[in-house]
Amino acid sequence: MSITSKLISAGLSVLCIVALLMYCRWLSNEVAQLRNDKQQTIAALGEAQADAANIRKQYGQIQGVLDSVAEQKQAGDKRTAELQRQLKAAQVGSPCAGVRVPDAVTQRLRERAAEINAAATGSN
Repeated sequence: MSITSKLISAGLSVLCIVALLMYCRWLSNEVAQLRNDKQQTIAALGEAQADAANIRKQYGQIQGVLDSVAEQKQAGDKRTAELQRQLKAAQVGSPCAGVRVPDAVTQRLRERAAEINAAATGSN
């Protein structure tokens, strides 16, 4: 082998080593970027999990309120039914329960109720 071919071979070897070093540097930067992306993803996942926990907590609170409202409605319905039963029982022996109220009396009661409502609204 001549000196020229040895220099060309050595130059190509040096060029390959430099290219290999540049590729390793590029890979190192890519790995660092992937680590950074992974840390950001982990942080975002932690925030999402915290948000999900808050949503579950709020859902539980809302469900508790809805259950309470449903119980109150059920109790109110029972009370209404009991009052209606008592009213019917009280009217059984009353002679006035079956008598129709005259239209003039009904109209006067409506007018009086409107006056009372207007007075109550005006005082507020």
